[in-house]
Amino acid sequence: MTRTMSPHRGGPALSADARSLRLRLARLDQDQADLERARELLGQGRRLAEVEPREAFELVHRAALRGAGVLVARANRERRRALPLNVWTALERLGGEDAERAERLTPLVSERMRLDRDGSARPDPELLQQHLADTSAHLDAIAERLLADLPAHLAELGEVD
Repeated sequence: MTRTMSPHRGGPALSADARSLRLRLARLDQDQADLERARELLGQGRRLAEVEPREAFELVHRAALRGAGVLVARANRERRRALPLNVWTALERLGGEDAERAERLTPLVSERMRLDRDGSARPDPELLQQHLADTSAHLDAIAERLLADLPAHLAELGEVD
Protein backbone atom coordinates (compact mmCIF):
# COMPACT_ATOMS: atom_id res chain seq x y z
CA MET A 1 0.00 0.00 0.00
CA THR A 2 1.41 3.37 -1.05
CA ARG A 3 0.84 6.38 1.20
CA THR A 4 0.78 9.90 -0.09
CA MET A 5 3.08 12.13 1.88
CA SER A 6 2.28 15.69 2.75
CA PRO A 7 4.91 18.03 1.30
CA HIS A 8 4.58 20.36 4.29
CA ARG A 9 5.05 18.01 7.20
CA GLY A 10 6.45 14.83 5.80
CA GLY A 11 3.46 12.90 7.17
CA PRO A 12 0.54 11.26 5.43
CA ALA A 13 -1.61 13.64 3.40
CA LEU A 14 -5.15 14.18 4.62
CA SER A 15 -8.07 13.11 2.49
CA ALA A 16 -10.49 15.74 1.28
CA ASP A 17 -13.05 14.49 3.84
CA ALA A 18 -10.54 14.82 6.66
CA ARG A 19 -9.57 18.33 5.54
CA SER A 20 -13.23 19.30 5.33
CA LEU A 21 -13.90 17.95 8.81
CA ARG A 22 -10.85 19.71 10.19
CA LEU A 23 -12.05 23.00 8.69
CA ARG A 24 -15.56 22.50 10.12
CA LEU A 25 -14.10 21.81 13.55
CA ALA A 26 -11.85 24.88 13.38
CA ARG A 27 -14.86 27.01 12.49
CA LEU A 28 -16.84 25.42 15.29
CA ASP A 29 -14.03 26.25 17.72
CA GLN A 30 -14.16 29.90 16.63
CA ASP A 31 -17.95 29.99 16.85
CA GLN A 32 -17.84 28.40 20.31
CA ALA A 33 -15.23 30.95 21.46
CA ASP A 34 -17.38 33.82 20.20
CA LEU A 35 -20.43 32.31 21.88
CA GLU A 36 -18.52 31.88 25.13
CA ARG A 37 -17.49 35.54 25.02
CA ALA A 38 -21.14 36.48 24.51
CA ARG A 39 -22.08 34.42 27.56
CA GLU A 40 -19.38 36.13 29.61
CA LEU A 41 -20.75 39.54 28.62
CA LEU A 42 -24.27 38.39 29.49
CA GLY A 43 -23.09 37.15 32.88
CA GLN A 44 -21.38 40.47 33.59
CA GLY A 45 -24.56 42.30 32.60
CA ARG A 46 -26.66 40.06 34.84
CA ARG A 47 -24.37 40.75 37.82
CA LEU A 48 -24.56 44.52 37.25
CA ALA A 49 -28.29 44.75 36.53
CA GLU A 50 -29.27 45.93 40.02
CA VAL A 51 -26.35 48.24 40.78
CA GLU A 52 -25.35 49.62 37.36
CA PRO A 53 -28.32 49.11 35.02
CA ARG A 54 -26.92 51.36 32.31
CA GLU A 55 -23.66 49.39 32.11
CA ALA A 56 -25.63 46.15 32.39
CA PHE A 57 -27.80 47.09 29.41
CA GLU A 58 -24.71 47.81 27.31
CA LEU A 59 -23.10 44.49 28.25
CA VAL A 60 -26.25 42.53 27.50
CA HIS A 61 -26.60 44.32 24.17
CA ARG A 62 -23.01 43.48 23.29
CA ALA A 63 -23.70 39.86 24.19
CA ALA A 64 -26.69 39.91 21.85
CA LEU A 65 -24.57 41.44 19.10
CA ARG A 66 -21.84 38.85 19.53
CA GLY A 67 -24.32 35.97 19.52
CA ALA A 68 -26.00 37.27 16.38
CA GLY A 69 -22.54 37.75 14.89
CA VAL A 70 -21.91 34.01 15.23
CA LEU A 71 -24.99 33.31 13.11
CA VAL A 72 -24.06 35.92 10.52
CA ALA A 73 -20.47 34.67 10.26
CA ARG A 74 -21.71 31.11 9.77
CA ALA A 75 -24.19 32.21 7.10
CA ASN A 76 -21.52 34.23 5.29
CA ARG A 77 -19.37 31.11 4.95
CA GLU A 78 -22.05 29.57 2.76
CA ARG A 79 -22.94 32.65 0.73
CA ARG A 80 -21.41 34.05 -2.42
CA ARG A 81 -22.33 37.58 -1.36
CA ALA A 82 -21.77 38.62 2.23
CA LEU A 83 -24.61 39.79 4.41
CA PRO A 84 -24.77 43.47 5.49
CA LEU A 85 -22.37 44.57 8.22
CA ASN A 86 -25.24 45.65 10.48
CA VAL A 87 -25.90 42.42 12.35
CA TRP A 88 -29.61 43.12 12.88
CA THR A 89 -30.14 43.81 9.17
CA ALA A 90 -28.17 40.65 8.39
CA LEU A 91 -30.41 38.61 10.71
CA GLU A 92 -33.47 40.00 8.93
CA ARG A 93 -32.03 38.83 5.61
CA LEU A 94 -31.48 35.33 6.98
CA GLY A 95 -35.22 35.04 7.48
CA GLY A 96 -37.14 32.65 9.71
CA GLU A 97 -36.40 32.67 13.43
CA ASP A 98 -33.38 34.93 12.86
CA ALA A 99 -35.54 37.61 11.27
CA GLU A 100 -38.03 37.26 14.11
CA ARG A 101 -35.21 37.77 16.62
CA ALA A 102 -34.10 40.94 14.79
CA GLU A 103 -37.66 42.24 14.86
CA ARG A 104 -38.03 41.58 18.61
CA LEU A 105 -34.83 43.54 19.20
CA THR A 106 -36.15 46.75 17.64
CA PRO A 107 -37.27 48.31 20.95
CA LEU A 108 -34.00 47.23 22.59
CA VAL A 109 -31.93 48.82 19.84
CA SER A 110 -34.02 51.99 20.24
CA GLU A 111 -33.39 51.91 23.99
CA ARG A 112 -29.65 51.61 23.43
CA MET A 113 -29.74 54.57 21.06
CA ARG A 114 -31.64 56.58 23.68
CA LEU A 115 -29.01 55.71 26.28
CA ASP A 116 -26.23 56.70 23.87
CA ARG A 117 -27.83 60.11 23.30
CA ASP A 118 -28.35 60.87 27.00
CA GLY A 119 -25.41 60.05 29.24
CA SER A 120 -27.51 60.44 32.39
CA ALA A 121 -30.40 58.22 31.25
CA ARG A 122 -31.08 54.86 32.84
CA PRO A 123 -32.57 51.95 30.93
CA ASP A 124 -36.18 50.99 31.38
CA PRO A 125 -36.02 48.18 33.99
CA GLU A 126 -38.54 46.04 32.09
CA LEU A 127 -36.55 46.34 28.87
CA LEU A 128 -33.37 45.41 30.71
CA GLN A 129 -35.00 42.30 32.17
CA GLN A 130 -36.46 41.42 28.76
CA HIS A 131 -33.04 41.85 27.15
CA LEU A 132 -31.42 39.61 29.76
CA ALA A 133 -34.00 36.85 29.35
CA ASP A 134 -34.23 36.99 25.56
CA THR A 135 -30.48 37.17 25.03
CA SER A 136 -29.89 34.26 27.39
CA ALA A 137 -32.46 32.14 25.52
CA HIS A 138 -31.00 33.19 22.16
CA LEU A 139 -27.45 32.24 23.17
CA ASP A 140 -28.74 28.83 24.29
CA ALA A 141 -30.49 28.39 20.94
CA ILE A 142 -27.28 29.31 19.09
CA ALA A 143 -25.35 26.69 21.06
CA GLU A 144 -27.93 24.07 20.06
CA ARG A 145 -27.67 25.11 16.41
CA LEU A 146 -23.89 24.79 16.49
CA LEU A 147 -24.14 21.22 17.74
CA ALA A 148 -26.97 20.36 15.34
CA ASP A 149 -24.77 21.20 12.36
CA LEU A 150 -22.06 18.74 13.36
CA PRO A 151 -21.87 15.22 12.01
CA ALA A 152 -23.91 12.94 14.30
CA HIS A 153 -20.92 11.08 15.76
CA LEU A 154 -19.30 14.37 16.81
CA ALA A 155 -22.50 15.98 18.08
CA GLU A 156 -22.98 13.05 20.46
CA LEU A 157 -19.69 13.99 22.13
CA GLY A 158 -21.11 17.41 23.01
CA GLU A 159 -24.36 16.13 24.54
CA VAL A 160 -24.76 16.05 28.28
CA ASP A 161 -26.98 13.44 29.92
